Amino acid sequence: MGNVTPLKGNLGFLVMAACLVFAAFGTRSLAAEESAPPASYPTAVEGSAPLSRPSIDGYSGSVYIYTGGSLPASTYPSAFRYLFGISPNGNTTGYITPLLFEPQTFGQYTVYIVVGIGKGYEVSLNAAPQTIPFSIVEGTKVTPNGHFTFGFINALVTSDGNPTAVSEGAVEYNSPNVGGEGVGGAGTTNEWMASSSQDTDVAIGTTFGVSGSNAANTLFTGYRTYSAFAVGAIVSQ
Repeated sequence: MGNVTPLKGNLGFLVMAACLVFAAFGTRSLAAEESAPPASYPTAVEGSAPLSRPSIDGYSGSVYIYTGGSLPASTYPSAFRYLFGISPNGNTTGYITPLLFEPQTFGQYTVYIVVGIGKGYEVSLNAAPQTIPFSIVEGTKVTPNGHFTFGFINALVTSDGNPTAVSEGAVEYNSPNVGGEGVGGAGTTNEWMASSSQDTDVAIGTTFGVSGSNAANTLFTGYRTYSAFAVGAIVSQ
């Protein structure tokens, strides 16, 4: 993955870094498409700053969803930036597979539906933020509207969403969530949700929601903040 530069808390610096991430990884992450958009397209960033946080998940193969904002319409995900700098559970490696979700409202509940499965990677402990491609291998590759979000699973999965290798957490987090804006700026927050399931199947169409939502997988109540954000190209205006 090459060298990485620690990010600062300044939002402007984050956006500049995201543009550099896209320029560096856009070609690789879009290679599966016959006509990959050039790096000159506008860049979208959503999620939370990859800053040092006190916790790492002890569950294996669980799913984490950014709920504090949405990717703009026509976003083609290209990179996933995260921090895995502590190891209170003793694991110095782990797995991350980025995922794309479509939130849908059913009465009082929001249910998050898997619509895109990225390529997974083994990752290693590092004091500095790292980047992996967010390369969709199955499902939706470009968000058709502005109501999609992203997340990840600590596992390697097949294109059918079946986990082939799982790990404990590989992204630092706060619980409860921290306040303020996410890296997406005005109108976004640093709110994430975590699944209670382990060794989770994330096939296209798999659902996640809090207890009572009738989703296939239950999300813990209460928000967290994970040190991760997604980068993408906005391929049309």
